[in-house]
Amino acid sequence: MLKKAMFERDILYPTQKPFEPGSVHITVYAPESSGGIPVVIEAKTQHNPLDYIPDILSILQTDVFDRIRIDVKNSGILFFKASNGNYFRVRFTDKDRYSVEEIHDNDPLV
Repeated sequence: MLKKAMFERDILYPTQKPFEPGSVHITVYAPESSGGIPVVIEAKTQHNPLDYIPDILSILQTDVFDRIRIDVKNSGILFFKASNGNYFRVRFTDKDRYSVEEIHDNDPLV
């Protein structure tokens, strides 16, 4: 059963090229029974969002999750969909440290 999105938004983020911002589509799903909030971050430009995880999550935290007083790094179940179509799970171990693992599934939320 496919989950229904609770919130969607496109955001821009800075890249190494000042006049070529990156863009991602953010989809937030209803919290799981474990309490985690699934968030899928999908590339909309050729930039690899995995290269900009701190910038993207900082913008997402400020623009979306601060309004509902949730720390996305602690409460989010974060999936990045790269421009090549592969999914990656990002897990934060503390404030600024994280690990990235490839998900070998076409859609990690099904």
